[in-house]
Amino acid sequence: MFGFLLVLPLMLIIITGNLLRRFGFYSASDVKVLSKTLYWVILPPLMFRTIFLSGTEVLTQVNLLIAITLCYVVTIAAGWAGAALLYHRGDRRRIAVSAFAAMRSNNVYLGFPVMFLAAGEAGLHNASTYLAVTMVSFQLLSIAAGEIASSGRLSRATLLNTLKKLLINPLIISVVLGLAVALTGLRALPRFLDEGLKLMGSAATAIGLLALGGTLDLSSVRKVAAMLLRTWPDCIIKLFVNPLTAWGLLMLLPVPKPLMQATVMLTSMPCAVNCFIMAQGMDMDAVYAADLVAASTMLAAFSIPIWSSLLGLG
Repeated sequence: MFGFLLVLPLMLIIITGNLLRRFGFYSASDVKVLSKTLYWVILPPLMFRTIFLSGTEVLTQVNLLIAITLCYVVTIAAGWAGAALLYHRGDRRRIAVSAFAAMRSNNVYLGFPVMFLAAGEAGLHNASTYLAVTMVSFQLLSIAAGEIASSGRLSRATLLNTLKKLLINPLIISVVLGLAVALTGLRALPRFLDEGLKLMGSAATAIGLLALGGTLDLSSVRKVAAMLLRTWPDCIIKLFVNPLTAWGLLMLLPVPKPLMQATVMLTSMPCAVNCFIMAQGMDMDAVYAADLVAASTMLAAFSIPIWSSLLGLG
């Protein structure tokens, strides 16, 4: 029952964002501004504060790093093999989407709101720890898989470009700053600063969900049904194989239970919205990537309650 109550407010805000876009209250540029504000302005203070409060904990989570890196490799292999051998045979650009998107979870727009509703500040803390520990492998492995599946090779230019983007990624910068300040021995931020960062971070849930709703095209039942039929194998990989693999590996390489719950929950999120944007830039099947994002997001209304129940959240 809690799983349903967890996902209901999320879906209401997503639907609100979608309706605002459909009826012209938000334009495409407005949605981009919302997303940009979330990514560059709201999430960095949230990440900085939660990483500072965790102190040096992030540096000690070796099991988490190993387990989730292995999880990414296994999930990419499953998505790639299934697409190449079964449901996208001969379509290299679509196979590349399957490999690339198999483990790219929507941590920002949906994962953080889910963990905040499920566990409050502690949920955000553990979600931030997961993101901080796995950010580099998350980006490098998915982009490398997409590049190799699409072109048959991994170019040096692509690798260098990815590394450059990581260096200016606001979330990574926030993590590094949070750790650096924690390592100074400072026990608490000045109250005015702490409260300001907390208020800024609290806006992430609503803005992220509104922006997500504004990116989805749910204009007709027929279109939605066709989209689900095209993408369901990749949705299964993303929504079930990925978190199940993470859970299994974290049983072999254990971490504290709340961190394990947050990690598995975030790996169960639907495909990240930027899969579509990155598929365009990497010459994959961007139309299919957009369908996969939308379909996995809709199906997450059913999978999120299942995972929250299995993990004992709430």
